[in-house]
Amino acid sequence: MTRRTTLILLGLLICFFVGLAPARLVGVLLPERLALDAVSGSLWTGKAARGVFKLDGGSLILGRVSWHLSPLSLVLLQPTITISVDWGGQQLAGAVTRKLAGTVVVRDFYASFDSGLVRQFLPLYIGGRVIADFSEIAIASNQVLSLEGELVWEGAVWAAAAGDVPLGDYQLVVSDNKDALQGRVTTLSGALIAAGDVVVAASNYKIDLDLSGPATRDPELANALQLLAVPSATGFDMVIEGRL
Repeated sequence: MTRRTTLILLGLLICFFVGLAPARLVGVLLPERLALDAVSGSLWTGKAARGVFKLDGGSLILGRVSWHLSPLSLVLLQPTITISVDWGGQQLAGAVTRKLAGTVVVRDFYASFDSGLVRQFLPLYIGGRVIADFSEIAIASNQVLSLEGELVWEGAVWAAAAGDVPLGDYQLVVSDNKDALQGRVTTLSGALIAAGDVVVAASNYKIDLDLSGPATRDPELANALQLLAVPSATGFDMVIEGRL
């Protein structure tokens, strides 16, 4: 038996055993904060009854998770796994690649969820639906290196004690601009007109928005906005700066 034949047979044997690898081994390729329960299938194609994303202050419970791992990506030493998540009408999908240098790249990322989920991260009393659609997201050392896509907030409302205050529909288009990520906020429709920019550079961020329209005359909304913005001739000027 020649050396070449031996290597081919060894490669086929490895592929055979990897092909039989149980689905639970996919956890090795996932981010540390993401855990899967009740997994079934194989390493290449499988599903989990539930996913849990661990946060600093608790956990975000996801629903059904399914995945497909590209065999070719393992050969190229850039494992790529396509993930789909569905929980209670919320959806999330994307292809995640982990490069040798440690950079994680997410392509064709799509998410649709109730904006009430934001309350698990920020104390904002809001409602509506958020749709995220990004062609590429690159992350390294817990920092976003590149981001291309958009966020749309549909049917936005402010949850006030006297009842929800309708705001409108908004779009945030994000792209790379040299060493910074820059987003442009525009109003698609609604009683609160928002326009301005969001800039993230290194660990610093700045939000600069002009808020106007009939919604700014609502007493409860106006009182809430004054905690973050300065009254202007047309409504409010909101400028927020800080570190991530």
